[in-house]
Amino acid sequence: MRKSRIFYKYAKKIAPYLQGIKVDLIHAKKRYSVEEYIAYALYSAVKSSVMIFFTLFFMWFILKDIIILKIAFASIPLFFLMMMYTILAKPNIMAKRRARQMDGELPYAMRHLLVEIRSGIPIYEGLVNISEGYGAVSQEFKEVVSQINGGKSEIEAIEDSILRSPSASYRKSFWQILNAMKTGTTLEIALSNIVENMLKEQLLSIKKYGQELNPLTLMYMLFAVIVPSLGITFLTILTTFVGGRISSTILYSILFVLFIFQIMFLNVIKTRRPVIQI
Repeated sequence: MRKSRIFYKYAKKIAPYLQGIKVDLIHAKKRYSVEEYIAYALYSAVKSSVMIFFTLFFMWFILKDIIILKIAFASIPLFFLMMMYTILAKPNIMAKRRARQMDGELPYAMRHLLVEIRSGIPIYEGLVNISEGYGAVSQEFKEVVSQINGGKSEIEAIEDSILRSPSASYRKSFWQILNAMKTGTTLEIALSNIVENMLKEQLLSIKKYGQELNPLTLMYMLFAVIVPSLGITFLTILTTFVGGRISSTILYSILFVLFIFQIMFLNVIKTRRPVIQI
């Protein structure tokens, strides 16, 4: 971050147009201001672009091919923009990953907290007890406990936790707990409703995932099995009539495209799969 300070004045001019990054940085637990992160993105993008340019320039110097130099001048601005977009999008990606991790552990942590409250244990002690063993959710509980130990009230610490959490389920659950604490409602009732709603949401997400798999499976069969098979058959018949043959380059190209499609399809399945711990 120190080397990126030279871009800070430019980052301050860009920052008003990218205020959405502020929330992503908080949710991703990155302790940077918007200006600092934009300056870092500018520095990283410029550094990478310069390295790519000199690599291409060195290739041109060795090979003496003017096309390489043209590619260098044409591609560097695009590469710079691509790097900027990638770095600026990173906090959002990290926040979403953290939210998925929290959503997977949250129902079990809340059930544990409900058992603690039913046993007559205060909410502070309950949060201490579930600050271990529940992954990203436990890390959030640790911060809540740490803030309470530092002098904040339970309500203030939970409010701060809601603001910095990327998980919508977490925010919704603890808003209900917060309202119960402020109004004097029994926490056991609020937690029972929260756990019941979470179980219903899990069942709905499983049903929705099952419904989404049917069209995805058909699409996979169409583009990964039927189209390549018919395509190669058609090419074989066509080349037989014209007296040619299918080159190995075409076959390898088809295999490469299918390989990329397989990876993309698996990623789509993985991202749509509900995060449920068994």
